[in-house]
Amino acid sequence: MLILSISGSLLAFDQFFIFTNGGPDNSTVSMVMVIYRDAFFRFDLGGAAALSVVLLAALVALNVFQMRVFRRRG
Repeated sequence: MLILSISGSLLAFDQFFIFTNGGPDNSTVSMVMVIYRDAFFRFDLGGAAALSVVLLAALVALNVFQMRVFRRRG
Protein backbone atom coordinates (compact mmCIF):
# COMPACT_ATOMS: atom_id res chain seq x y z
CA MET A 1 0.00 0.00 0.00
CA LEU A 2 2.89 2.35 0.64
CA ILE A 3 4.19 1.99 -2.92
CA LEU A 4 0.71 2.54 -4.37
CA SER A 5 0.24 5.62 -2.21
CA ILE A 6 3.55 7.08 -3.30
CA SER A 7 2.80 6.35 -6.97
CA GLY A 8 -0.64 7.89 -6.64
CA SER A 9 0.71 11.02 -5.01
CA LEU A 10 3.32 11.45 -7.74
CA LEU A 11 0.65 11.15 -10.42
CA ALA A 12 -1.99 13.32 -8.73
CA PHE A 13 -3.14 16.10 -11.01
CA ASP A 14 -6.85 16.56 -11.48
CA GLN A 15 -7.78 17.14 -7.84
CA PHE A 16 -5.11 19.79 -7.35
CA PHE A 17 -5.76 21.46 -10.69
CA ILE A 18 -9.54 21.68 -10.27
CA PHE A 19 -9.67 22.71 -6.62
CA THR A 20 -6.62 24.92 -6.12
CA ASN A 21 -4.75 25.31 -9.44
CA GLY A 22 -1.53 24.84 -7.51
CA GLY A 23 -2.74 26.36 -4.30
CA PRO A 24 -1.49 29.36 -2.44
CA ASP A 25 2.19 29.86 -3.14
CA ASN A 26 2.44 26.56 -5.11
CA SER A 27 1.79 24.45 -2.01
CA THR A 28 -0.20 21.76 -3.86
CA VAL A 29 1.83 21.46 -7.06
CA SER A 30 2.54 17.87 -8.08
CA MET A 31 5.07 16.57 -10.60
CA VAL A 32 2.38 16.06 -13.23
CA MET A 33 1.18 19.65 -12.74
CA VAL A 34 4.72 20.90 -13.35
CA ILE A 35 4.85 18.86 -16.56
CA TYR A 36 1.45 20.25 -17.63
CA ARG A 37 2.49 23.85 -16.95
CA ASP A 38 5.76 23.43 -18.81
CA ALA A 39 4.05 21.92 -21.83
CA PHE A 40 0.92 24.02 -22.19
CA PHE A 41 1.63 27.37 -20.54
CA ARG A 42 5.35 27.85 -21.12
CA PHE A 43 5.29 25.86 -24.42
CA ASP A 44 8.47 24.04 -23.40
CA LEU A 45 7.59 20.66 -24.87
CA GLY A 46 11.14 19.35 -24.68
CA GLY A 47 11.43 20.14 -20.99
CA ALA A 48 8.03 18.62 -20.29
CA ALA A 49 9.00 15.47 -22.17
CA ALA A 50 12.24 15.25 -20.21
CA LEU A 51 10.37 15.63 -16.92
CA SER A 52 7.97 12.91 -18.04
CA VAL A 53 10.87 10.55 -18.64
CA VAL A 54 12.31 11.38 -15.22
CA LEU A 55 8.92 10.66 -13.62
CA LEU A 56 8.67 7.39 -15.53
CA ALA A 57 12.16 6.37 -14.39
CA ALA A 58 11.29 7.17 -10.78
CA LEU A 59 8.12 5.09 -10.94
CA VAL A 60 9.91 2.18 -12.60
CA ALA A 61 12.67 2.28 -9.95
CA LEU A 62 10.05 2.35 -7.21
CA ASN A 63 8.23 -0.64 -8.67
CA VAL A 64 11.46 -2.60 -9.20
CA PHE A 65 12.31 -2.00 -5.55
CA GLN A 66 8.84 -3.20 -4.56
CA MET A 67 9.15 -6.36 -6.64
CA ARG A 68 12.56 -7.20 -5.14
CA VAL A 69 11.28 -6.75 -1.59
CA PHE A 70 8.22 -8.93 -2.16
CA ARG A 71 10.16 -11.68 -3.95
CA ARG A 72 12.44 -12.08 -0.95
CA ARG A 73 9.51 -12.42 1.43
CA GLY A 74 7.45 -14.77 -0.73
